[in-house]
Amino acid sequence: MTEDAGQVRICEYRRCGAPLPPAVGRGSRARFCQDGKTWGRRNLSCRDAEAVLSDAESLRESDTELDDTAVTALAGQVDRVLEPARGLVETLATLRHQLEATTATALAERDAALAETDEHRRQRGRAEAEAAQARDIAETAVSEAAAAEREKVAALGERDEERAAKRAAVQEQQRAEGQLAAVRDELGRVADRADAAAALAGERAAVIATLTAELAAARTALEEERGRGQAAVARAEAAEARAAAVQERLDAAREDHARATAAQDASHEAALDRARAEAERLRAGFDQRLAELQAGHEQTVRSMHDTTTNLGAELRTASGRAEAAERELSRVLGVLRETPELPETLKQLLDRSPERS
Repeated sequence: MTEDAGQVRICEYRRCGAPLPPAVGRGSRARFCQDGKTWGRRNLSCRDAEAVLSDAESLRESDTELDDTAVTALAGQVDRVLEPARGLVETLATLRHQLEATTATALAERDAALAETDEHRRQRGRAEAEAAQARDIAETAVSEAAAAEREKVAALGERDEERAAKRAAVQEQQRAEGQLAAVRDELGRVADRADAAAALAGERAAVIATLTAELAAARTALEEERGRGQAAVARAEAAEARAAAVQERLDAAREDHARATAAQDASHEAALDRARAEAERLRAGFDQRLAELQAGHEQTVRSMHDTTTNLGAELRTASGRAEAAERELSRVLGVLRETPELPETLKQLLDRSPERS
């Protein structure tokens, strides 16, 4: 067979027709497959199989009379035997495609389940991180509460100091008042002595002068004591004012501490509740999805088992049909070989008739 340049060259064996590799260089070109492909039970190459068919055609074209009816019957028997085999091949190919599709679907579902499991693991890690952050916030709140408690203790100490200063001021005031009372008593006694001295003015002029001087000195001392008493009262009032201010700051600190503690406790409890709720929701979703995946996996396994069982049954049925067809073909060939009307040349041709392997 000659071909133009650029056309695809195919094997000249009429039952093969496979494309041949392009010719390289000049020289003779191969007309048949060179890849070791064989045909029939005698493992004939494409060249030998084409030669056998050519010999059969030459026998058909020779002067020897052939029984066309027997040959046609043989061809019909061969076609009937090969038809179940073709159906078996198509059935097996369909089953293989179904099995591949089922396997690919199962693998895709497994990959999706693994990806979703990883996503749930990441979400659980974020929930744990949020819980850790909430614990840090709670620890910070506890530290602030401890600092506030220390400030409260310091304020109480300062208040105690102010109270001690106030008590000291009160004692100083009481001492000053006692001294003032003593001065007043002394003044009373001096006044009495002055009255007595007035009766004896003439005789006691020197005594009166002395008493007057003593009275002036007593008055000076009284004024000084009165000034010290007023200063002590002022200090006591200032100490009371400071104590009141300290008490106000302490009350404000207590209120701030109570509000901060309540707010922090509420925030901490709310954060913990949200973290617990989110963790429970994620765990429930993960468990539900895991149950669904397990159910889907079990369903897939059951489906694959049913498919495998059906495939085995169909394969056994097809194998039985193929064996029956093989037996029928052997019987037909035996009958044809035993038919005396067939020429000996046709019987030899039947003995070496090529079949595709």
